[in-house]
Amino acid sequence: MTELGTHAIGADARLRPNVGTELPMAHAIGREIIQAGLADREFTELATSGYEEYRTLVEPWTLSLAVKVTGVPAAVLRELAHAFAQGEPIPALAVTEHDTDGHRALGDLSLLTGRDLTGHDLSDRERRTRFQLVRHPPPVDLTDERYPVRLTNGRRQGSYNTLLQKGGSASALRRAECVELSPEDAERHGVVVGEVVRVVTRRGSTTAPVWVDPALRPGLAFMTGRSLAVDLATETGLPLVGFLRGHSMNVYAGDHRLALTAAAAAQG
Repeated sequence: MTELGTHAIGADARLRPNVGTELPMAHAIGREIIQAGLADREFTELATSGYEEYRTLVEPWTLSLAVKVTGVPAAVLRELAHAFAQGEPIPALAVTEHDTDGHRALGDLSLLTGRDLTGHDLSDRERRTRFQLVRHPPPVDLTDERYPVRLTNGRRQGSYNTLLQKGGSASALRRAECVELSPEDAERHGVVVGEVVRVVTRRGSTTAPVWVDPALRPGLAFMTGRSLAVDLATETGLPLVGFLRGHSMNVYAGDHRLALTAAAAAQG
């Protein structure tokens, strides 16, 4: 999942897609690039494969549909498509290291516009780069009267440095775990910055102080997810595993389980 708010895309309200809709946004941009004749057809024909499948994939994502799904105005989507085709980045599609679908969708846009030219021999048809064809899965949980705010998680910008993750350095961007709300949601729920609240999801709950982020869209809250994972592991008495990448992972477990594991390892 990509991160929203000031964590990734800056404070321009026009560029804040609804949470979980970055792929539809990318598909709408790709469709607009094709419709406007801005795709690098020479490059896609000589150096890629899967262009027709990609065109079919993005065809349903008209600007009008994308507006309904992403919340980003049609004029902005069109502007982003034309700017990307001319070599500019798309700040609203900034992705984290864990967002493999986001990276693949951006890769498809790069192929579409011939921005992946480095290392390509256009005469070598055996070394074509294939479009990834990333499909958009609908959200697992929908908001309702009991759960009116969607919670998204990830890392804050100030926590990406390795020393920061290990607590070995201070950063002006870094702060303690909190639940971040839009000003509108903070007012609606009658909470203020620093007030400790209970955050309840369909899978668990935790407590955290409130932080108000003007860059967040109403109806969206942000946490790093660490507190939720630790509290859920404590409540259930079970270790939780997340952020699996190859042979590495994050394990959330109680201190006694870690101590027993270390003791067992020492004996073995």
